[in-house]
Amino acid sequence: MTFSLNVDATRFRGHLVSVMNTYASAGANLVPVIKGNGYGFGRGVLADEASRLGCNRVAIGTVWELGQALADFPGEILILEPFNSVDKASVSQWRTHLEHNSERIIVTVSNTDLAAVRSAGAKNIYLEGKTSLSRFGILPYDLQSIENFNDLKVMGLSLHLPIVQLSSKVDATTEISSAFDGASLSQSMTETWNWIVLYQELVTKHALTKHLSLSHVTADQVRSLKKMVQSYNFDLEVEVRAGTKLWLGEPSSLQATGTVLQIHELTHRQTVGYQQTDSGSNKRLIVVSGGTAHGVAMAAPSNAGSLRKKGVAIAEGFSQAIGKVRSPFSFKGKNLDFVEPPHMQVSMLWSNDMTIAVGDNLNCNVRNTTTNFDSVVGLN
Repeated sequence: MTFSLNVDATRFRGHLVSVMNTYASAGANLVPVIKGNGYGFGRGVLADEASRLGCNRVAIGTVWELGQALADFPGEILILEPFNSVDKASVSQWRTHLEHNSERIIVTVSNTDLAAVRSAGAKNIYLEGKTSLSRFGILPYDLQSIENFNDLKVMGLSLHLPIVQLSSKVDATTEISSAFDGASLSQSMTETWNWIVLYQELVTKHALTKHLSLSHVTADQVRSLKKMVQSYNFDLEVEVRAGTKLWLGEPSSLQATGTVLQIHELTHRQTVGYQQTDSGSNKRLIVVSGGTAHGVAMAAPSNAGSLRKKGVAIAEGFSQAIGKVRSPFSFKGKNLDFVEPPHMQVSMLWSNDMTIAVGDNLNCNVRNTTTNFDSVVGLN
């Protein structure tokens, strides 16, 4: 029972190099993000790809991913989820890994409790400023109140920005306006600049590393930020953390497939499946690899803000009400209907197409970040 991610390695790797070169031309280093399910590839596979790119640093999601990252990747590991002393289980993990690998581990700090970070064994830290994402981050006033970093090495300022870039009317200096060629500053760029100004003061006061780590920014935005920084004679290195844009930015190189395991020819109307669904006029029942354990038909909540999205939701609800639910599996470009909700490792589908045969692979439209594949083909 194999549910596979098939990769066109040439196209996929060409995209990775393109993203890296695009940011490099803007004056920023690329830091690949390798977290969660490894964007469907698996974290080990992506660690190999990051090494292949020549990267000396990767970012991961949580301290619980750190053990594998240290084993899979030879360079520095930045953990994006901040150290939090109230999470006792994670603190234990931090201590275990920092005891032997503190030089390779970069801890994100989103509050002023530096004593707790230090006591866990951290040596290298990023200071994360709170942005409009409003998830984690130190407030500007709290950052200014820090008087002593003692033996902690501040690697730079980290900002996690929202994906949506709202326009923001601000009173910008001549230098900032010229850097953006008179265009309106986005909210993200405005708050990034404000944090840069604040961090510059901290660098001067404590002789910190002049480094900025960003997420969800374009190469053009990096160029503008660099131009703004230079206009103030502030030398600042920039790195961009990229996950989805890097690994899933060339969808034509990726195709999920499930293997047809069994076909049942229906000679008369009957009931089938766990729910004993009426076959109606359907003549063939297809059993294919790929179920809920893989992430088939499992989707993250979406923001149904637009009329179109609301209409799609209504249409899907109506289809379910009459017992006709389209599956993400397709054959010759046509989606097949589910017999019933997918099982843990297989799905049951209706089809009257007599050309589908056991052993065929059906394409499956899935969200890579919520999918676990049995096999990743093409990157060996």
